[in-house]
Amino acid sequence: MPSEGLYSSSLARRGGYESRGGLGRASRANVGKVSKEQKQEIKEAFDIFDSERTGKMDYHELKVAVRAMGFEIKKAEALELMGRYDREETGYIGFEAFEDIMIQRYAAQDPMDEIRKAFELFDEDKRGKISFRNLKRIAKDLGEKLTDEELRGMIDEFDQDQDGDINEQEFVNIMKQTSLY
Repeated sequence: MPSEGLYSSSLARRGGYESRGGLGRASRANVGKVSKEQKQEIKEAFDIFDSERTGKMDYHELKVAVRAMGFEIKKAEALELMGRYDREETGYIGFEAFEDIMIQRYAAQDPMDEIRKAFELFDEDKRGKISFRNLKRIAKDLGEKLTDEELRGMIDEFDQDQDGDINEQEFVNIMKQTSLY
């Protein structure tokens, strides 16, 4: 999932949104850049933070929902988005507006930043390398039942410099090969 600092209000100022609400021109173009899973996450987040089940969310719910999805949002930006999408000035936005906001954020992500952040999650020792121990912990956390031999085999397959660990460049290569990039 995305994290802090990946999006700034400058994207909105560059015309990412149509002032009338609904899917703006940039969002329509970006819909294809958002995976089916991300669209489902957007819907689930809206449903969770639409706490009163009214089909709309207020400023506070918007702010919490955007942050819960791993994106940074400041008060001023949330207020700007509310003003942009709440045309009738009811204090609420609907799902379509929330979806548009989140599609913009997902589309603004830099895949290399995402890969680096994923690498940092694996590299819990902060050594710049993913060790066997790191990989074993992650497999366990994900509920994967892999033997030590299978885990070592994974490292050996991609360990180009033969140091027994996966460095950041090797990790990037893995991500590119698996189409997760």
